[in-house]
Amino acid sequence: MPASNLLGAVGQGHQAAQDRLGAGRVFHCMNSIGQMWRAFDLMVERATTRTVHGGPLQDKQFVQGFIADSYMDISAARLMTIQAAERVARNDRGARTDISSIKVFVPAAYSRVVDRAIQVWGAAGVSSDLPLSGMYLGARTLRLADGPDEVHKVLIAKHVLDRYATEGGWDFGN
Repeated sequence: MPASNLLGAVGQGHQAAQDRLGAGRVFHCMNSIGQMWRAFDLMVERATTRTVHGGPLQDKQFVQGFIADSYMDISAARLMTIQAAERVARNDRGARTDISSIKVFVPAAYSRVVDRAIQVWGAAGVSSDLPLSGMYLGARTLRLADGPDEVHKVLIAKHVLDRYATEGGWDFGN
């Protein structure tokens, strides 16, 4: 390739690609959080309007557990994604670890939230009447897109182990 066609330093192509993918992964996670929120709203709507076995669905402990678990999944995914985006914006070297973390965590949380919403809706949850089945497929697809979860877990572990070897620990406060 002629030198005039180089887009960066020789030997840095993979890093340049990873840097571009990081922003895309953050965007996918932000979108997934919005979708989780929509699925959560649909689940709560169903729980508050449906009566089963002599009482409102919202009074059933398993539905209350679904709502609580989904709240925690959405909150954790949101905060992790905000932290990753802030690190990317600061060019923080820890950003790559956070990007891999949200790439694994957020689609898995998205799958769990949507699965719970489908369960609360019953057969309607997997019908074309609601967006939940499409959301579930999208969430599952994200666990493969941009590299499977296992690859990102290996990267996370390598970054953490390297930081322990060079600096003696990991700082979760920054």
